Amino acid sequence: MRGQKIKEILRSEGIAISEVARMLGYDGDQRLHSALKSEDVKSGLIEEIARVTNKSVCFFYEEDGSAVASDHSIAVSGDSNQINAISEKFIALLEKKDEQIDRLLTIIEKEK
Repeated sequence: MRGQKIKEILRSEGIAISEVARMLGYDGDQRLHSALKSEDVKSGLIEEIARVTNKSVCFFYEEDGSAVASDHSIAVSGDSNQINAISEKFIALLEKKDEQIDRLLTIIEKEK
């Protein structure tokens, strides 16, 4: 996804780039501006922006009708309802994975 499109979406929501940069923990907004100059913003950055703005990742792809990642992360396509359903399942799997990792860490700690 083009960085300019992300900027436009944020602007339409009344969210300033400087505020997003602050929420991401950046010292200033120049780093984020530089990242958003790209014609192909990494999906990881889009995920982080979605997280700090309390939006679904799909929110940034709704007008396209598809979401295809080019940096070897999850790639989905379809209308926004299909993408939302896939995203929900993916998030549930990630949460389950995190729970399993926590359980394993607890077991390892007990063994020490």
